[in-house]
Amino acid sequence: MSDLKAAQQQFREQYKVAENTAQNAFNAWLDLAVATTEWGFNTTEQNLRYALELRGQVDRVAQEALTTYRTVYQNGLHSWRDYVRNVNGIISHVTE
Repeated sequence: MSDLKAAQQQFREQYKVAENTAQNAFNAWLDLAVATTEWGFNTTEQNLRYALELRGQVDRVAQEALTTYRTVYQNGLHSWRDYVRNVNGIISHVTE
């Protein structure tokens, strides 16, 4: 009977080692899953933040470009208007 008890004890010990190994592997897998999920969400959040910042910069640059184009265009029109008035003044003066 003592051989049977020794065999049972040895089986229990081996079973406990296998159980601990499986539990450790499962815990490691869970830690990996949590870390991977956290990394994925952090990366996605950071990419969204970068995209929003880039969108804001693009909007500002487009607005500045439009404002600059409008100023240049209006300055060109004013210069052309002044040129035409001066030419008309010269022509009017000569024809008088």
